[in-house]
Amino acid sequence: MKKRFFCTILVGIFLLFTAGLVSAQQSKDQKVYKWNIQSHLPAGSAAYKPLKEFFEQKINKLTEGRLQITFHPAGAMVPTKDIFAVCRKGTVDGATGSPIYWMTIVPVAAIAANCPLAFKTAQECLHFHFDLGFEQMMKDEHAKHNLVYFSERAYPTAMIGKKPVYKVEDLKGYKIRSSGAIAEMLNELGAATVMIPGTELYLAMQTGVVEGAHWGAARGALTMKLPEVAKYYIQPDFAVSATDCIIINKDSFEALPKDIRDILNKSLKERAYQRTVEYAQEEKDALDTMIKDYKVTVCTLDPASQKIMRTTAMKLWDKMAAKDAASAKAVAMLKAYLKELKYID
Repeated sequence: MKKRFFCTILVGIFLLFTAGLVSAQQSKDQKVYKWNIQSHLPAGSAAYKPLKEFFEQKINKLTEGRLQITFHPAGAMVPTKDIFAVCRKGTVDGATGSPIYWMTIVPVAAIAANCPLAFKTAQECLHFHFDLGFEQMMKDEHAKHNLVYFSERAYPTAMIGKKPVYKVEDLKGYKIRSSGAIAEMLNELGAATVMIPGTELYLAMQTGVVEGAHWGAARGALTMKLPEVAKYYIQPDFAVSATDCIIINKDSFEALPKDIRDILNKSLKERAYQRTVEYAQEEKDALDTMIKDYKVTVCTLDPASQKIMRTTAMKLWDKMAAKDAASAKAVAMLKAYLKELKYID
């Protein structure tokens, strides 16, 4: 009887102890985390509203209110040019941006963002990232800078301008808002490129500071109202790539409970695929609107000019490959895949 009584007491103590642990764990898991994420996109940009809804509404719902994010437009907290540095330090918990903004710090970022004239479809780009291992390379390289990296979506980059372009000679002296490897390619072809923040782009186009620009492709140009002042849409696309990304301060990310980290990892990857598909349809609709309502003309470079552009682009790929070991590996992966697709010899 005494032994049974003693065992009962032990079981009771154990149950109380484990109940306390569960209660403490449940209490810990219910902590509310509040983040600030700043975008590189102006509030009027095509991609800004879907991102804001995703972070402020969907993530809140998926985490049952345990991760509450305030999403800010470009320049709301810090200048866009400082976004990499402040996110790395934790001044903001996260940011959206284009990897080319910090390609001098993370060289392989140039290949992710604007490797010109590589892929022809967004699906090819996603396959390269998520199936062939490039996305993990980007994560590994950014982790060295206290950042967690996510590609935001794959989409085209195309130019809209005030003057038509039908052959490479038409690019000579053309003042174009551009950045990264695309800017280098355009400069090699005789254009005069300059980097201008999105918040200043419309005025720069309107006043002639620049004559052309790529801000995404048709959808980006339309929501930035560029067809009001520029009537020529240039093809082929300069790039189809994961030009935008999401970076999260690693300390902020690792401070989250594992289940919330898992939600972010899963939902951000799923969103990259979903937004890529949605954006493709939005691109088609936007170009139709530009042609119908703004009388925009689509200009396609002749085959000989396209060949010259690709040859120029491939020289830039090799230049990027020489930056560091990660870049060399990424370009080798890229060329192997493009040979498989029969885009290059």
